[in-house]
Amino acid sequence: MNNKENMLAVALDLFSKKGSTAVSVRDICGALNLKESALYYHFKNKQDLLDALYQQILDLIEIMRSQFDNAFALATQVSTQEMVMVSCGFLKDYLCNPVVSKFISMLSIERLTDSKANEVYNKLIYHMPLEQCEKVFNKMEERSFVKKSAGQNYAQIYYAIILNAYNQNVYGQCENPEAIEKALLQVSTQIEEFYSLIKM
Repeated sequence: MNNKENMLAVALDLFSKKGSTAVSVRDICGALNLKESALYYHFKNKQDLLDALYQQILDLIEIMRSQFDNAFALATQVSTQEMVMVSCGFLKDYLCNPVVSKFISMLSIERLTDSKANEVYNKLIYHMPLEQCEKVFNKMEERSFVKKSAGQNYAQIYYAIILNAYNQNVYGQCENPEAIEKALLQVSTQIEEFYSLIKM
């Protein structure tokens, strides 16, 4: 990694353990054995560094969304296996992504005392994923891939399965392969059961 990537990685690691407010530029540079001027060469200040980390997550979301939309546009049906694969991919590649999981840990520390941190936390954990799920299930209904919802919110049920598996098994320990595997098994089993009830 270059210096900028090192700074982002080390800063994020410190932020995830202590919260960003408890970590100074001096702390980050000390962990890297660099002078503070080295960090200021790449970032205006600590907020600029935080914004860069947040942008990495937004970029990841956009890439994942684009890849999914392209594949979904070509689909003539959605099998149970594909539904499970997408669900597990979301848990593993988004919620358990090293940058996302550490950023969420940082926000978890700060969200009770910082309304902005709470807003970003809710956006990354709830609002953006659920909004995407709702769009997808609306399209699946339109294309007769699933039964008409009859008042049920498929997106909320679907996302609750993924988020519950994450919270029960891997929250705070996304570096533990056994925890991830346990969560993926839980998602696979429950999504398979859920999808069998709603697919056409």
